Amino acid sequence: MGNEEAKELCVIATGVYEHALKDLALAYESRSGRRVGFVITNAGGVASKLEASQAADVVMTSSVGIDSLASKGRVVASSKIDIGGMRLGIAVKAGAALPDLDSSDAVRTALRRATVASIDPHGGGTSGPFIERLFQRLGIAEEVRAKGVLCATGADVVRAVSSSRATLGITQAAELIGIAGVAFAGFLPDELQLVTVYSAAVAVNASLPVAAADFIAFMTGPAGAERLRQSGWSLPA
Repeated sequence: MGNEEAKELCVIATGVYEHALKDLALAYESRSGRRVGFVITNAGGVASKLEASQAADVVMTSSVGIDSLASKGRVVASSKIDIGGMRLGIAVKAGAALPDLDSSDAVRTALRRATVASIDPHGGGTSGPFIERLFQRLGIAEEVRAKGVLCATGADVVRAVSSSRATLGITQAAELIGIAGVAFAGFLPDELQLVTVYSAAVAVNASLPVAAADFIAFMTGPAGAERLRQSGWSLPA
């Protein structure tokens, strides 16, 4: 194998992709013979790492984030492909009773009764500011924050809930569905929901641009689509 074929494909992605991405990378490695390495962080971390010229071939963050990075010359605008939409969800510790999430009033009651782990609105995560506004809209922001647990990533939300530091966690559903230690209680009802469109693009300074485009095509192909749906993604037609 030559030097080009031996290079590891580097993917920088937000946490919403993590679990499906790692599963799909194994399938991609088997098909292509090329290893895939990951840097998983939040949306702010993706931007800051690229600003610091960290090596990357594939960049995966929100659609808005990809557009911003393209405007700064960090990713190839024409390579952008939408992965799908993701909704917010709620989880509790594995084995705990699942809360009622059928209405705004039910969600308000569940949040007021819980110690809530959620994304820090000032920590650079995509959903943090929206969740903060959600608490305010429900009239429980001060109450929730007084005893809540602020987290940088969805993985931190899971750790807080599974360790019983929090009794309920709210973040992007893909970071909660099928994850050990927690039970997915469901999506927020439509009237409270945020749907974030996520995308992928090839980094401007990619050392493997052809392989990067091939990996994105694999992620959005039939095998990728099936795995993404399992994690709660809504996929483009």
